[in-house]
Amino acid sequence: MKFSSYNLKNDLLQALNELGYTDLTPVQEATLAKALKGKSLICKSETGSGKTHAFLIPLINNLNRESNNVQVIIVSPTVILANQTYNFAKKLVSKLEGNLNVKLLTSTSNKADDLVINDNEVASQIVIGTPGRLKDILIKNKVDMQDLQALVLDEADMLLDPVYEDDVNALLDLKPYQKLVFTATMKEHELAHIKKAFGVPEIVEVNKNKTNKNVKHHLVDIKHKDIVEQLVKFLDVVKPYFTIVFSSKKTQIEKVYRELNNRGITCALITGSQEQRDTKITLRRIKNGEFNLVLASDIASRGLDLEDVSTVISLDLPVDLDYYYHRSGRAGRNNKTGDSYIFYNDDDMNQVNKLKEKIEFDSLALKADVLTPVRKKAKVGQKKSESDALQREIRKNLAKLKKNDKVKPGYKKKRKIAIEKAKVYHKRRMIKKNIAQQKKINEAKGGYGRQ
Repeated sequence: MKFSSYNLKNDLLQALNELGYTDLTPVQEATLAKALKGKSLICKSETGSGKTHAFLIPLINNLNRESNNVQVIIVSPTVILANQTYNFAKKLVSKLEGNLNVKLLTSTSNKADDLVINDNEVASQIVIGTPGRLKDILIKNKVDMQDLQALVLDEADMLLDPVYEDDVNALLDLKPYQKLVFTATMKEHELAHIKKAFGVPEIVEVNKNKTNKNVKHHLVDIKHKDIVEQLVKFLDVVKPYFTIVFSSKKTQIEKVYRELNNRGITCALITGSQEQRDTKITLRRIKNGEFNLVLASDIASRGLDLEDVSTVISLDLPVDLDYYYHRSGRAGRNNKTGDSYIFYNDDDMNQVNKLKEKIEFDSLALKADVLTPVRKKAKVGQKKSESDALQREIRKNLAKLKKNDKVKPGYKKKRKIAIEKAKVYHKRRMIKKNIAQQKKINEAKGGYGRQ
């Protein structure tokens, strides 16, 4: 369905067309009509499905352009996500008629500048920010809220954290007419809690799968080898177009960043402990096309909306596996395809198996500078292939050789002989097996002839 099918203001439709937004994504189609009517709702949809525009477009359309007072508050759990939403909103309103303004309130914004929100000459109808700063500026400074229409909780599962509880509740106490709650990974009991606690009448689940259908998932067994070496080899073999590499450990991602730089590999780094000014500069350089490789801690898995990400690599798995959905969701956005790779060792199998219960993966290995599929192990009772039998025989002979002749001279030659012996033994066994099978067939035919 197209945006032109809805009763949107003409200049907003024109702005959407100019920015390349003509067709609705499923999440927008499921929520737009309801949001335009001022209905409150909780929406759960996969990462990268278009949730930001799902709430921005109806809220901007419904603004009272005659009022300079705050009408919409959008709450984001991280500065990166708040900046992302602010940039989307600013692009849209800059193309509309009337004196419409958007204000960003985060830890990076200047407090003195923030206070001018109460000055009618530079007032903003839409305010976007992190919970603590929104409360400090809007509530403590008694900003006029008589025209407040809507409050949005974006990435609401993070905003449920006790650290944000007082700030979020204070904003809800402003009594917005419309409450819009958006999430990608909120669990069923959390959805039910929000519905009751916030007085939101409806839950819209667009896709019960947490993963983006445009992203393929892969497991890469690095067999305890050096992770930087494996990453460099992977990048050299696969040659991805635009890659984000994630780690749950800030120290690890910083170490990888340093080692890649020492090897002359150009890459960008984004972590939660960086100065926000530095993060802004880095994001600007990424969007200008200076980097096609970005290293990030998990803080960036929320709201890091970079165009044309083709590949996501997880150097580890987060303790909270829900973060994996946000990582992988950085690829395959805006109906494009992408790939998500997890580097793992056998130590990680518990977490890997939990993910495999919910997501379909293929298994790969880096061998001889090639990324190759790993053959699945045969299930109990399943007939083994001839190739499997041969490999077992080779391994058996090599194990004997290693046990009896670990470091003596001529080991390589003896290894080659052991492999050839295994092949000869395997070939003879298969010939005997085929002869026996043919004999049974002949006997059966003879038996039928006597009846």
